[in-house]
Amino acid sequence: MMLQGHFTDTLLDVSYRDPNNLIYATWYFMRGMTAPIFFFASGLIFVFLLMRDGRPFRENERVQKGLRRGASLILIGYILRMSFPRLLSFQLYNGLFAVDVLHCIGLALFSLIGLYLLSRRFHLSFPLLLGLGGALVFFIEPTLMAANWDAVPLVLRNYLTKESGSVFTPIPWIGYSMLGGILGYILHRKPQLAFGQWLPAALVVAGLFLHYLSDKMLVNLYELTGLDNFYAHATNNYILFRLGHVFLAVAIFIWIAQLWQNIPKLLLRIGSETLVIYEVHYVLLYSTWFGIGLSTFWYRSLTPWETFFGALLFLAFFVMMIAHIDTIRSFNWQWFKRNVPVAWFWLRERSVFLWRVARVKAIRLYRRLAYGYQKANG
Repeated sequence: MMLQGHFTDTLLDVSYRDPNNLIYATWYFMRGMTAPIFFFASGLIFVFLLMRDGRPFRENERVQKGLRRGASLILIGYILRMSFPRLLSFQLYNGLFAVDVLHCIGLALFSLIGLYLLSRRFHLSFPLLLGLGGALVFFIEPTLMAANWDAVPLVLRNYLTKESGSVFTPIPWIGYSMLGGILGYILHRKPQLAFGQWLPAALVVAGLFLHYLSDKMLVNLYELTGLDNFYAHATNNYILFRLGHVFLAVAIFIWIAQLWQNIPKLLLRIGSETLVIYEVHYVLLYSTWFGIGLSTFWYRSLTPWETFFGALLFLAFFVMMIAHIDTIRSFNWQWFKRNVPVAWFWLRERSVFLWRVARVKAIRLYRRLAYGYQKANG
Protein backbone atom coordinates (compact mmCIF):
# COMPACT_ATOMS: atom_id res chain seq x y z
CA MET A 1 0.00 0.00 0.00
CA MET A 2 2.76 2.42 0.93
CA LEU A 3 4.94 1.74 -2.10
CA GLN A 4 2.26 1.99 -4.78
CA GLY A 5 0.58 4.89 -2.97
CA HIS A 6 3.73 6.99 -2.80
CA PHE A 7 4.76 6.04 -6.35
CA THR A 8 1.38 7.00 -7.82
CA ASP A 9 1.02 10.19 -5.79
CA THR A 10 4.49 11.35 -6.80
CA LEU A 11 4.49 10.50 -10.50
CA LEU A 12 0.89 10.52 -11.80
CA ASP A 13 0.13 13.60 -13.89
CA VAL A 14 -2.13 16.14 -12.18
CA SER A 15 -4.55 16.17 -15.11
CA TYR A 16 -5.57 12.57 -14.36
CA ARG A 17 -6.42 13.18 -10.69
CA ASP A 18 -10.18 13.33 -11.14
CA PRO A 19 -12.18 12.69 -7.93
CA ASN A 20 -15.16 11.72 -10.08
CA ASN A 21 -13.21 8.92 -11.73
CA LEU A 22 -14.10 5.65 -9.97
CA ILE A 23 -10.61 4.14 -10.32
CA TYR A 24 -8.82 7.24 -9.03
CA ALA A 25 -11.37 7.77 -6.23
CA THR A 26 -10.95 4.15 -5.10
CA TRP A 27 -7.16 4.45 -5.14
CA TYR A 28 -7.31 7.74 -3.24
CA PHE A 29 -9.58 6.22 -0.60
CA MET A 30 -7.32 3.19 -0.14
CA ARG A 31 -4.21 5.37 0.02
CA GLY A 32 -5.75 7.29 2.91
CA MET A 33 -5.92 4.08 4.92
CA THR A 34 -2.17 3.43 4.82
CA ALA A 35 -1.04 5.77 7.61
CA PRO A 36 -3.80 4.96 10.14
CA ILE A 37 -3.28 1.21 9.68
CA PHE A 38 0.49 1.60 9.92
CA PHE A 39 0.36 3.59 13.18
CA PHE A 40 -2.34 1.36 14.68
CA ALA A 41 -0.38 -1.80 13.84
CA SER A 42 2.85 -0.36 15.26
CA GLY A 43 1.15 0.32 18.60
CA LEU A 44 -0.51 -3.11 18.61
CA ILE A 45 2.72 -5.01 17.95
CA PHE A 46 4.87 -2.97 20.34
CA VAL A 47 2.48 -3.23 23.29
CA PHE A 48 1.93 -6.95 22.66
CA LEU A 49 5.69 -7.58 22.78
CA LEU A 50 6.11 -5.18 25.70
CA MET A 51 3.57 -7.06 27.81
CA ARG A 52 4.86 -10.46 26.76
CA ASP A 53 8.28 -9.69 28.25
CA GLY A 54 6.65 -9.47 31.69
CA ARG A 55 9.69 -8.17 33.59
CA PRO A 56 9.75 -4.94 35.67
CA PHE A 57 10.04 -1.67 33.76
CA ARG A 58 13.80 -1.20 34.14
CA GLU A 59 14.51 -4.83 33.25
CA ASN A 60 12.05 -5.07 30.37
CA GLU A 61 14.04 -5.64 27.22
CA ARG A 62 11.28 -4.18 25.07
CA VAL A 63 11.49 -0.89 26.94
CA GLN A 64 15.19 -0.60 26.15
CA LYS A 65 14.69 -1.67 22.54
CA GLY A 66 11.75 0.73 22.19
CA LEU A 67 13.78 3.69 23.44
CA ARG A 68 16.66 2.87 21.11
CA ARG A 69 14.30 2.24 18.23
CA GLY A 70 12.40 5.48 18.79
CA ALA A 71 15.60 7.54 18.87
CA SER A 72 17.01 5.79 15.79
CA LEU A 73 13.77 6.35 13.83
CA ILE A 74 13.85 10.08 14.54
CA LEU A 75 17.53 10.24 13.55
CA ILE A 76 16.92 8.24 10.36
CA GLY A 77 13.99 10.52 9.57
CA TYR A 78 16.33 13.52 9.54
CA ILE A 79 19.07 11.67 7.65
CA LEU A 80 16.67 10.70 4.86
CA ARG A 81 15.78 14.37 4.32
CA MET A 82 19.39 15.43 3.82
CA SER A 83 20.58 16.83 0.51
CA PHE A 84 24.32 16.31 0.31
CA PRO A 85 24.87 18.85 -2.50
CA ARG A 86 23.20 21.54 -0.37
CA LEU A 87 24.99 20.55 2.80
CA LEU A 88 28.36 20.50 1.04
CA SER A 89 27.68 24.06 -0.09
CA PHE A 90 26.75 24.94 3.53
CA GLN A 91 23.09 25.58 2.73
CA LEU A 92 20.49 24.94 5.41
CA TYR A 93 16.92 24.51 4.14
CA ASN A 94 13.56 24.08 5.81
CA GLY A 95 12.99 20.63 4.32
CA LEU A 96 15.88 19.24 6.36
CA PHE A 97 13.92 19.81 9.58
CA ALA A 98 10.50 18.71 8.29
CA VAL A 99 8.77 15.90 10.19
CA ASP A 100 7.74 12.70 8.47
CA VAL A 101 6.29 9.33 9.41
CA LEU A 102 9.50 8.01 11.01
CA HIS A 103 9.66 10.92 13.45
CA CYS A 104 6.04 10.27 14.45
CA ILE A 105 6.58 6.52 14.89
CA GLY A 106 9.59 7.29 17.09
CA LEU A 107 7.54 9.65 19.26
CA ALA A 108 4.70 7.09 19.35
CA LEU A 109 7.10 4.54 20.85
CA PHE A 110 8.23 7.08 23.45
CA SER A 111 4.58 7.83 24.26
CA LEU A 112 3.69 4.15 24.70
CA ILE A 113 6.68 3.60 26.97
CA GLY A 114 5.82 6.73 28.96
CA LEU A 115 2.24 5.57 29.54
CA TYR A 116 3.51 2.12 30.50
CA LEU A 117 5.84 3.73 33.04
CA LEU A 118 2.94 5.74 34.50
CA SER A 119 0.82 2.61 34.80
CA ARG A 120 3.59 0.79 36.66
CA ARG A 121 4.62 3.70 38.87
CA PHE A 122 1.11 4.68 40.01
CA HIS A 123 -0.57 1.26 39.67
CA LEU A 124 -2.98 2.44 36.98
CA SER A 125 -4.63 0.44 34.23
CA PHE A 126 -2.35 0.48 31.19
CA PRO A 127 -5.16 0.01 28.60
CA LEU A 128 -7.18 2.75 30.33
CA LEU A 129 -4.23 5.15 30.02
CA LEU A 130 -3.83 4.17 26.37
CA GLY A 131 -7.52 4.85 25.70
CA LEU A 132 -7.50 8.18 27.52
CA GLY A 133 -4.25 9.19 25.82
CA GLY A 134 -5.57 8.35 22.36
CA ALA A 135 -8.86 10.17 22.99
CA LEU A 136 -7.01 13.24 24.30
CA VAL A 137 -4.67 13.32 21.30
CA PHE A 138 -7.62 13.15 18.91
CA PHE A 139 -9.58 15.75 20.88
CA ILE A 140 -6.85 18.44 20.94
CA GLU A 141 -5.96 18.10 17.25
CA PRO A 142 -8.19 21.02 16.05
CA THR A 143 -6.78 23.30 18.74
CA LEU A 144 -3.19 22.57 17.75
CA MET A 145 -3.91 22.96 14.05
CA ALA A 146 -5.56 26.36 14.57
CA ALA A 147 -2.88 27.74 16.91
CA ASN A 148 -0.13 30.13 15.80
CA TRP A 149 3.30 28.56 16.31
CA ASP A 150 5.43 31.25 14.65
CA ALA A 151 7.27 32.00 17.91
CA VAL A 152 8.40 28.38 18.26
CA PRO A 153 11.79 27.41 16.74
CA LEU A 154 11.45 25.73 13.34
CA VAL A 155 12.77 22.34 14.50
CA LEU A 156 10.04 22.11 17.17
CA ARG A 157 7.39 23.92 15.13
CA ASN A 158 7.48 21.20 12.50
CA TYR A 159 6.20 18.73 15.10
CA LEU A 160 3.14 20.92 15.64
CA THR A 161 2.13 22.15 12.18
CA LYS A 162 2.57 21.27 8.51
CA GLU A 163 2.99 24.89 7.42
CA SER A 164 6.79 24.58 7.13
CA GLY A 165 6.84 21.39 5.07
CA SER A 166 6.10 18.56 7.50
CA VAL A 167 4.23 15.65 5.94
CA PHE A 168 3.04 14.19 9.26
CA THR A 169 2.74 15.63 12.74
CA PRO A 170 2.64 13.45 15.88
CA ILE A 171 -0.87 14.66 16.65
CA PRO A 172 -3.19 13.00 15.75
CA TRP A 173 -1.20 10.04 14.42
CA ILE A 174 0.25 8.79 17.71
CA GLY A 175 -3.36 8.48 18.89
CA TYR A 176 -3.79 5.56 16.49
CA SER A 177 -0.73 3.89 18.02
CA MET A 178 -2.18 4.28 21.50
CA LEU A 179 -5.50 2.74 20.47
CA GLY A 180 -3.64 -0.02 18.66
CA GLY A 181 -1.81 -0.63 21.92
CA ILE A 182 -5.15 -1.44 23.61
CA LEU A 183 -5.74 -4.25 21.12
CA GLY A 184 -2.16 -5.44 21.64
CA TYR A 185 -2.80 -5.57 25.40
CA ILE A 186 -6.06 -7.50 24.90
CA LEU A 187 -4.38 -10.04 22.60
CA HIS A 188 -1.59 -10.51 25.14
CA ARG A 189 -4.07 -11.23 27.93
CA LYS A 190 -6.39 -13.36 25.77
CA PRO A 191 -4.52 -14.57 22.67
CA GLN A 192 -7.30 -17.04 21.88
CA LEU A 193 -9.42 -14.10 20.71
CA ALA A 194 -7.28 -13.93 17.56
CA PHE A 195 -8.48 -17.44 16.64
CA GLY A 196 -12.18 -16.93 17.31
CA GLN A 197 -14.96 -14.92 15.72
CA TRP A 198 -15.96 -12.56 18.53
CA LEU A 199 -13.05 -10.15 18.20
CA PRO A 200 -13.23 -9.60 14.41
CA ALA A 201 -17.03 -9.36 14.64
CA ALA A 202 -16.76 -6.71 17.37
CA LEU A 203 -14.21 -4.80 15.27
CA VAL A 204 -16.57 -4.87 12.27
CA VAL A 205 -19.43 -3.49 14.38
CA ALA A 206 -17.20 -0.76 15.82
CA GLY A 207 -15.84 0.06 12.35
CA LEU A 208 -19.28 0.37 10.80
CA PHE A 209 -20.47 2.50 13.72
CA LEU A 210 -17.57 4.96 13.30
CA HIS A 211 -18.01 5.04 9.52
CA TYR A 212 -21.75 5.77 9.53
CA LEU A 213 -22.53 7.33 12.92
CA SER A 214 -19.40 9.07 14.21
CA ASP A 215 -20.49 12.39 12.65
CA LYS A 216 -23.77 12.31 14.55
CA MET A 217 -22.01 11.22 17.73
CA LEU A 218 -19.63 14.19 17.55
CA VAL A 219 -22.50 16.62 16.98
CA ASN A 220 -24.31 15.18 20.01
CA LEU A 221 -21.17 15.55 22.11
CA TYR A 222 -20.85 19.17 20.99
CA GLU A 223 -24.47 19.92 21.90
CA LEU A 224 -24.04 18.18 25.25
CA THR A 225 -20.73 19.79 26.26
CA GLY A 226 -20.50 22.97 24.18
CA LEU A 227 -16.85 22.20 23.41
CA ASP A 228 -15.84 23.61 20.02
CA ASN A 229 -13.38 20.80 19.35
CA PHE A 230 -16.23 18.31 18.99
CA TYR A 231 -17.86 20.56 16.39
CA ALA A 232 -14.53 20.95 14.57
CA HIS A 233 -14.17 17.18 14.42
CA ALA A 234 -17.76 16.79 13.22
CA THR A 235 -17.17 19.15 10.28
CA ASN A 236 -13.88 17.44 9.34
CA ASN A 237 -14.30 13.94 10.66
CA TYR A 238 -11.34 12.18 9.12
CA ILE A 239 -9.85 10.81 12.37
CA LEU A 240 -12.76 8.67 13.58
CA PHE A 241 -13.80 7.97 10.00
CA ARG A 242 -10.39 6.41 9.32
CA LEU A 243 -10.34 4.70 12.71
CA GLY A 244 -13.48 2.85 11.65
CA HIS A 245 -11.73 1.71 8.48
CA VAL A 246 -8.76 0.53 10.56
CA PHE A 247 -11.09 -1.63 12.67
CA LEU A 248 -12.58 -3.14 9.52
CA ALA A 249 -9.13 -3.79 8.04
CA VAL A 250 -7.86 -5.45 11.23
CA ALA A 251 -10.93 -7.70 11.29
CA ILE A 252 -10.23 -8.73 7.69
CA PHE A 253 -6.57 -9.41 8.53
CA ILE A 254 -7.62 -11.64 11.46
CA TRP A 255 -9.96 -13.65 9.23
CA ILE A 256 -7.27 -13.99 6.56
CA ALA A 257 -4.77 -15.21 9.18
CA GLN A 258 -7.31 -17.76 10.42
CA LEU A 259 -7.91 -19.11 6.91
CA TRP A 260 -4.36 -18.82 5.58
CA GLN A 261 -2.40 -21.03 7.94
CA ASN A 262 0.82 -21.30 5.92
CA ILE A 263 1.79 -17.74 5.09
CA PRO A 264 4.81 -17.69 2.70
CA LYS A 265 8.12 -16.90 4.39
CA LEU A 266 8.85 -14.16 1.86
CA LEU A 267 5.64 -12.34 2.83
CA LEU A 268 6.57 -12.54 6.51
CA ARG A 269 10.09 -11.32 5.69
CA ILE A 270 8.69 -8.35 3.80
CA GLY A 271 6.63 -7.46 6.88
CA SER A 272 9.72 -7.62 9.10
CA GLU A 273 11.82 -5.39 6.80
CA THR A 274 9.46 -2.42 6.53
CA LEU A 275 12.09 0.05 7.74
CA VAL A 276 14.59 -1.01 5.07
CA ILE A 277 11.87 -0.81 2.42
CA TYR A 278 10.89 2.67 3.61
CA GLU A 279 14.48 3.92 3.62
CA VAL A 280 15.32 2.63 0.14
CA HIS A 281 12.04 3.71 -1.43
CA TYR A 282 12.42 7.20 0.07
CA VAL A 283 15.84 7.69 -1.52
CA LEU A 284 14.83 6.20 -4.89
CA LEU A 285 11.50 7.99 -5.19
CA TYR A 286 11.98 11.42 -3.62
CA SER A 287 15.44 12.28 -5.02
CA THR A 288 16.90 12.82 -1.57
CA TRP A 289 20.62 12.75 -0.68
CA PHE A 290 22.06 13.22 -4.18
CA GLY A 291 19.15 15.02 -5.85
CA ILE A 292 18.63 12.16 -8.31
CA GLY A 293 15.60 9.89 -8.21
CA LEU A 294 12.39 8.97 -9.96
CA SER A 295 10.80 12.30 -9.03
CA THR A 296 13.71 14.09 -10.72
CA PHE A 297 12.72 12.75 -14.12
CA TRP A 298 8.96 12.05 -13.98
CA TYR A 299 7.47 14.16 -11.19
CA ARG A 300 3.69 14.21 -11.79
CA SER A 301 4.12 13.60 -15.51
CA LEU A 302 3.12 9.95 -16.12
CA THR A 303 -0.10 8.70 -17.68
CA PRO A 304 -2.29 6.24 -15.72
CA TRP A 305 -0.97 3.23 -17.67
CA GLU A 306 2.63 4.34 -17.25
CA THR A 307 2.00 4.84 -13.55
CA PHE A 308 0.32 1.42 -13.25
CA PHE A 309 3.15 -0.53 -14.88
CA GLY A 310 5.77 1.62 -13.15
CA ALA A 311 4.20 0.86 -9.77
CA LEU A 312 4.24 -2.87 -10.58
CA LEU A 313 7.96 -2.69 -11.43
CA PHE A 314 8.56 -0.64 -8.28
CA LEU A 315 6.84 -3.29 -6.15
CA ALA A 316 8.68 -6.12 -7.96
CA PHE A 317 12.02 -4.44 -7.27
CA PHE A 318 11.38 -4.40 -3.54
CA VAL A 319 10.09 -7.97 -3.48
CA MET A 320 13.32 -9.08 -5.18
CA MET A 321 15.38 -6.94 -2.85
CA ILE A 322 13.86 -8.51 0.28
CA ALA A 323 14.10 -11.99 -1.26
CA HIS A 324 17.88 -11.49 -1.49
CA ILE A 325 18.37 -9.14 1.45
CA ASP A 326 20.67 -11.52 3.33
CA THR A 327 22.92 -11.89 0.29
CA ILE A 328 22.96 -8.13 -0.21
CA ARG A 329 23.88 -7.50 3.42
CA SER A 330 26.54 -10.19 3.39
CA PHE A 331 28.02 -8.84 0.16
CA ASN A 332 28.11 -5.28 1.47
CA TRP A 333 29.75 -6.38 4.71
CA GLN A 334 32.36 -8.49 2.93
CA TRP A 335 33.03 -5.64 0.51
CA PHE A 336 33.33 -3.24 3.43
CA LYS A 337 35.81 -5.46 5.30
CA ARG A 338 37.83 -6.09 2.15
CA ASN A 339 38.01 -2.60 0.68
CA VAL A 340 37.87 -0.13 3.58
CA PRO A 341 41.26 -1.15 5.07
CA VAL A 342 42.84 -0.95 1.60
CA ALA A 343 41.28 2.46 0.97
CA TRP A 344 42.37 3.67 4.40
CA PHE A 345 45.98 2.51 3.81
CA TRP A 346 46.00 4.16 0.37
CA LEU A 347 44.63 7.44 1.74
CA ARG A 348 47.04 7.42 4.65
CA GLU A 349 50.07 6.82 2.44
CA ARG A 350 48.83 9.34 -0.11
CA SER A 351 48.17 11.94 2.59
CA VAL A 352 51.69 11.47 3.97
CA PHE A 353 53.15 11.93 0.50
CA LEU A 354 50.99 14.99 -0.19
CA TRP A 355 51.94 16.49 3.17
CA ARG A 356 55.63 16.08 2.41
CA VAL A 357 55.23 17.63 -1.03
CA ALA A 358 53.22 20.53 0.40
CA ARG A 359 55.79 21.10 3.13
CA VAL A 360 58.67 21.19 0.62
CA LYS A 361 56.72 23.56 -1.63
CA ALA A 362 55.92 25.83 1.31
CA ILE A 363 59.57 25.95 2.41
CA ARG A 364 60.74 26.78 -1.11
CA LEU A 365 58.08 29.48 -1.46
CA TYR A 366 59.06 30.97 1.89
CA ARG A 367 62.73 31.06 0.90
CA ARG A 368 61.92 32.74 -2.43
CA LEU A 369 59.80 35.38 -0.71
CA ALA A 370 62.47 35.95 1.96
CA TYR A 371 65.21 36.24 -0.71
CA GLY A 372 63.12 38.66 -2.75
CA TYR A 373 62.39 40.77 0.33
CA GLN A 374 66.11 40.97 1.29
CA LYS A 375 67.10 41.82 -2.27
CA ALA A 376 64.48 44.53 -2.52
CA ASN A 377 65.61 46.16 0.73
CA GLY A 378 69.30 46.02 -0.05
